Amino acid sequence: MKGAFGKKELLAVVPLSWSTIDRMERNGEFPQRFWITDRRCAWNSEEVERWLDERQARSPVEYAGKKPPVDQRVYRPVSNAA
Repeated sequence: MKGAFGKKELLAVVPLSWSTIDRMERNGEFPQRFWITDRRCAWNSEEVERWLDERQARSPVEYAGKKPPVDQRVYRPVSNAA
């Protein structure tokens, strides 16, 4: 192992929320943390980077998820009062 990420470093590298990372880790979809002390955990930086590389390789060329219906937006008039 060449390095480890603490929680702050992990959140700076992986563009997901903490709750999403925690849920994915519990479901086995994200690298597991390991405990350095009884209060401090870390993630293997090589495993996290490998996980990101795998996600990038499996990423579709075009977004296929559900898009918001922007044509149904209702715009409210803005008053000039400041």
